[in-house]
Amino acid sequence: MSWIDYAQSLLDKSWLGTLLGIAGIVFGVLTYLWTRKRTSLAYVHLGEHLLGSASDALPQQIVVQYNGISIPRLTKSIVILWNNGENTVNGEDIVAKDPLRFHVGDDGQILSILILKSSRAVNDFSFLSTPSAKANEEVFTFNFLDANDGVVVEILHTSTDRKPRIKGTLKGLPQGFRNLGQFIRPKPQKSKPGKLQPLGSILLPIGVALTGFLTAVYGPRPWFLANSDTGLLVYSFLGVVVGMWLNNRFWTRRKYPKSLHTEALE
Repeated sequence: MSWIDYAQSLLDKSWLGTLLGIAGIVFGVLTYLWTRKRTSLAYVHLGEHLLGSASDALPQQIVVQYNGISIPRLTKSIVILWNNGENTVNGEDIVAKDPLRFHVGDDGQILSILILKSSRAVNDFSFLSTPSAKANEEVFTFNFLDANDGVVVEILHTSTDRKPRIKGTLKGLPQGFRNLGQFIRPKPQKSKPGKLQPLGSILLPIGVALTGFLTAVYGPRPWFLANSDTGLLVYSFLGVVVGMWLNNRFWTRRKYPKSLHTEALE
């Protein structure tokens, strides 16, 4: 058989057209992701009540003071903010009449705020003390943020709300910071020599799917796949398993840049 006849025989197969179509869609999506240019700032948060709770303050028998002032509860919130786009965001674009600021619940006040980690010192991320600042807000600024530049901020406050927000206005970014919700604490990373578990967890489902596809096309099919009824059940079950795996990978992924990870987040 000549190569022309062989190529013609491949083109006659219906699965090849489907495979080329899927490959074209994947290539188009990847090309879009690689070439897109967005201006976007995002943040995720995590909070917990160290003393007291959301519904009740500390008992009267317990007195906790901060700088000589009694507080009803102590809440710790962690905020990770970063440049989630591809375009550089400049600090000079912050609107002076509506500065960027961290905001906790209206029923509390910020006791302390500090930077746990910064992607780069040249970003010059800092807090500003302004006379008009509210007790439950802290104004901040920065020089610039390139793609994936950001900071990890820890806020100690007395609010019942554990979910801080970022307010303020930036020129060219009317939607402001995107709240991507609460992040899941990543498990402590224990490196074991000779084992590539994260890579294996990604490649294993892909290998299983590829093996199943090649077997369905070239190899002999088992009797339970040859039968239309049982075959439909098997394929449905595999689809549910793959869907659950993809859903788990999506919701447990690290939403913030790897450069901002610190042991304090584990």
